[in-house]
Amino acid sequence: MPQTQLPKSASGSARIISMAVLAVVLVCAYVALDFYTGGQQNASMAAGLGGAIIGALSRHKRETGNLPDTLDKLVPKYLAGLATCPNGQPYAYKPAGAEYTLTCQEVLFKSKPYQYDSKSQAWAG
Repeated sequence: MPQTQLPKSASGSARIISMAVLAVVLVCAYVALDFYTGGQQNASMAAGLGGAIIGALSRHKRETGNLPDTLDKLVPKYLAGLATCPNGQPYAYKPAGAEYTLTCQEVLFKSKPYQYDSKSQAWAG
């Protein structure tokens, strides 16, 4: 049986298409990796900056027996000033009885806002 050969132009076009597809895949992978590492970096910054607020909330609760209704009540006795999230927005604070959450709404980690939960004593996204 005779072999069927593609014309050289069809063979070259297939290579160009393959290279274009590979380039698109690599660009998408780069963007995804950059987004993930950027989110991870912002999450680390949020946890670091939020640590002072968490400590101040702990001291306030220990001294008064309860949590403040707003973070502003921590200044100036427990904090010189309130830190902000890496994007410059204030931390969202939500007291719930003896527990609370502290969130950077626009700092996403694993597609969720990065948040500290006092009950679990952990940051999560």
